[in-house]
Amino acid sequence: MNKDMRASIDIGSNSVLLLIADFTHGKLQEVLKRSEITALGKELDKNKAFHPSSMEATYNAIKSYAEDCDKHGVLRMNIIATATEAARVAQNASDFFKKIEDELGVTINIITSEAEAYFSTKGILFDSKFENEMITIMDIGGASTELIKVNTKTFQIAESISMPIGAVRSTQWLEDQLFVQNLQKVFLDFRTELDKFQDKELYCIAGTVTSLGNMHLQHKEFVENEVHGLVLKSEEVDSLFKKYSDFIPEKFQEQFPFLQKRANSIRGGLHLVYHVMHRLLVKDLVISTYGLRYGTILEGRIKKEFLYGKL
Repeated sequence: MNKDMRASIDIGSNSVLLLIADFTHGKLQEVLKRSEITALGKELDKNKAFHPSSMEATYNAIKSYAEDCDKHGVLRMNIIATATEAARVAQNASDFFKKIEDELGVTINIITSEAEAYFSTKGILFDSKFENEMITIMDIGGASTELIKVNTKTFQIAESISMPIGAVRSTQWLEDQLFVQNLQKVFLDFRTELDKFQDKELYCIAGTVTSLGNMHLQHKEFVENEVHGLVLKSEEVDSLFKKYSDFIPEKFQEQFPFLQKRANSIRGGLHLVYHVMHRLLVKDLVISTYGLRYGTILEGRIKKEFLYGKL
């Protein structure tokens, strides 16, 4: 039996994710998953560039992931690596990613917000069954949040938007006491579009919501299989907000050790989830552990029209 091994790396504004999978006969079987918090979107609004410490952490994560790919027989030139909102904003993104390609042999594709929506949708629809024909998806990153309305029967995206607010940005705004006014501006700028995404049920992916799911379950360690498919009622999200909205990173880390470096941004993520849920009149938040890295590995390539710009 010939094995088709694939690997994808998702470079977000807060975390860098790896997925290695066996894709023999077109069926995906997970081989290895890893996640590292590198905070690439740290102070991005202020500096318009990647922070040196975040670049170092991201470089080291990708180096380690590339070595994992070596061990599992995936050529570095075949790794599907994508970067999202932070890379679209940072003025030093091209130079940094060229350094990674030159030194590590991994090519980073900066993708558009439309591509983000497409791959996130492809990931969440992977091996899942939905009762409703139309569903709404929310993907919270470090610097942006995507909302996607998709037909689960035809897999066609009906609507999608990318808002310049994520867990890292929200946390920085909270620290600078600018969260309320900045959130109001985002909601005002997207007021017409947001009305199209009002739904009783919201399917959510990415680290912020999976972390909130584990916090709701009072886990000390991250338990993936217990949060995939978990439904949080709006009252339960309200309860999380009431309990933890004023926590500092040290208190998050003490109560939920699994957060590790995500303790620095989970407060902003919690505020964002709470306010978006209420803005969209959501009653049930459904958590999925699938997302962009699943979408890219299933697709197997990045189309030219999905590229934001050349390195």
